[in-house]
Amino acid sequence: MLSRDTLIAAYESIKSNKGALTPGLSDETLDAFSIEVIDEIITSLKDHTFKFKPIRRVYIPKKNGKLRPIGIPSPKDKIVQKAMSMILEAIYDADTNPKFRSSSHGFRRGRSTHTALETITHT
Repeated sequence: MLSRDTLIAAYESIKSNKGALTPGLSDETLDAFSIEVIDEIITSLKDHTFKFKPIRRVYIPKKNGKLRPIGIPSPKDKIVQKAMSMILEAIYDADTNPKFRSSSHGFRRGRSTHTALETITHT
């Protein structure tokens, strides 16, 4: 988590997402990020002062006319969350020593409820 390269890789993986430029509760967006901001994150993680900020709640319309709530975290939170996800994925879902069964589909890269249903259908 304290590696500049890890946080930069996390930024690189989310910067082109559809909602990457959507601000959280503040007006900050990912397009204003720099190495200095990454270093600020590292410093706050090292001295244990990093705190996740409250998310901005937005309601988007669904096809059936109802509204679906989504939470939009701050840009720094997005980067830290992605870095945590990358580290945990490397530990628990590595190709060389996977910790999950191949039948597990929840919250895994390349797997979803759709792939679970396909597996059930074919087996």
